[in-house]
Amino acid sequence: MPGTSPSGLRRRNRDVVLRMIARHAPVSRTHIARRSGLTGAAVSRIIGELIEAGLVREGAQIRTKGQVGRRNIALELCPNGAYVLGIALAANVRSVCIANCRGEIVAGRKVPGLDMDDPGATIDRLCAEAASLVTASGIDRSRLMGCGISIAGVPDPDTGDLVHAHHLGWAPRPLGREFAERLALPVRVEARPVALLMAELWGGAAAGKRNVVLVSNGIWIGGAIMMDGVVLRGHRNMAGQLPHMRIAHTDARCFCGRTGCLNAVASGQAVMDRLTHLAIPGLEGDVEPGERLQHLAQLRGPRFRDVAQTFREAGRHMGHAIDNIMELLDPELVLMAGAAGRHPDYIDGLKETLAALRPGENDWPVQASEVTSDQSAIWMGLDAFVYSQSLDIEQLTAA
Repeated sequence: MPGTSPSGLRRRNRDVVLRMIARHAPVSRTHIARRSGLTGAAVSRIIGELIEAGLVREGAQIRTKGQVGRRNIALELCPNGAYVLGIALAANVRSVCIANCRGEIVAGRKVPGLDMDDPGATIDRLCAEAASLVTASGIDRSRLMGCGISIAGVPDPDTGDLVHAHHLGWAPRPLGREFAERLALPVRVEARPVALLMAELWGGAAAGKRNVVLVSNGIWIGGAIMMDGVVLRGHRNMAGQLPHMRIAHTDARCFCGRTGCLNAVASGQAVMDRLTHLAIPGLEGDVEPGERLQHLAQLRGPRFRDVAQTFREAGRHMGHAIDNIMELLDPELVLMAGAAGRHPDYIDGLKETLAALRPGENDWPVQASEVTSDQSAIWMGLDAFVYSQSLDIEQLTAA
């Protein structure tokens, strides 16, 4: 079985220790041994390896009330010990960034003007921008461990192959291999909602929780589900995809050809479609949909009551879907992500529907996600290539 060989056990134990430092630093060797179940000798050996590799460093003494004898030494991550690239590719977000092993973004840039009708040229441009960013940032290239790619589509998480990306207009292709070859790095490709959920689990509102649903609503709607600590995938890697859930009492036509789909009444695109009649400063002429939605989401005040009301109405439709999700999955937390999904009026509308459907309840576990697309790609890369049994400790030790 994988992980039961001596080298596999060492990798597993190293991953346990490194994750504990990442989540709980400053933390002592004694605390790690007590929480992990590993022996003190095993923990000390692993810490020695991580210090030699430049991933972990010793800090100040930890003073504990009533403690006698030798004081514990705090352990913490060394921020320049490892780096990952992040690439976000969606209808409204196209960017590259670099972060250190603490998840702190040290450099990043948006990548405008991509020709989305030419996937090969888009991949070339993103990889060129990433390489340029690495050079400009001045980081140690030998400590760059991999790249997380968050995409608005459905990839195969095992191979990185793109199964479909309707909203990008891309056909199936070996996306992971194409990025890996151009970047000369290992890559991890995930659907945007799954990547957002993984970032929330690492250090966001979902940290420590085991049953979470995330709804991503930028221009279009997507979703991801974790039940009992496991991210659900489904037979076609489509678990959590909500856009074509039928909503009662609406005959709005969806781009799929059906009527009443959630996408047609509750998405960011639906909000924009209902506001095309308004003359809004800053949105004159040809504005990309992503920029248009971001602009609308920032409008506040009496002058823009129609905008607020439109977000609220879209949120009311989403409330029906969230009611079904809560009934079916019983989540601890429902996170609303994306420029439309996290909009205050949108969430207010959503809660209005829940209040109508669930009289007597007022503690619905619904809140806005604060994780960005860049952060989602970064934490996916860290989870895959740093806080992972696949961590290449030899590469870091030799750096």
